[in-house]
Amino acid sequence: MIIWISGAYGVGKSTLADAMAARMEKPLIFDAEEVGNAVRGNYLDCPYGFIFEDYPLGGEFCRKLLKDIHHSFRKDILVPMTLVRRESHANIIKALIREGIETHLIILEASWQSIHDRILARGEDEGCWCMKNTEMARAASKALPGGIHIHTDGRTVEELTGMALKAVGVQ
Repeated sequence: MIIWISGAYGVGKSTLADAMAARMEKPLIFDAEEVGNAVRGNYLDCPYGFIFEDYPLGGEFCRKLLKDIHHSFRKDILVPMTLVRRESHANIIKALIREGIETHLIILEASWQSIHDRILARGEDEGCWCMKNTEMARAASKALPGGIHIHTDGRTVEELTGMALKAVGVQ
């Protein structure tokens, strides 16, 4: 099973993935950002900007690598990575499902203030790229088709982990 965890930058995707991993049978946490950095880093002058999904091969490489890891190792895979383009849902999530891989999309939501405070708490500066793009990412996350939407405000990591695991059928 692949569980993609999306939501605005700073909403708690990696925190949730780590907490879920601690309660699952040795899953892999897939760093899609490394794939995005490899794709973007090999183009001259970032022609498509800073959002990995805007690079033509970014989503395709993620999907193919996830499929290969899933088939080769038969492990559950957690992917904490923001999706902001509707096409990515079709090109990654829906494509994996069509290929017969059980795939879930969890979309974490939080208030702007909660996200702002979390970004500052992790050591980033006021006005950093994540902060400047919070509203875009919040709106884009809400617009993704399907998915399991989980509001994080006022909930502990333990509560969120239980909700997420239950939603994907892992107890």
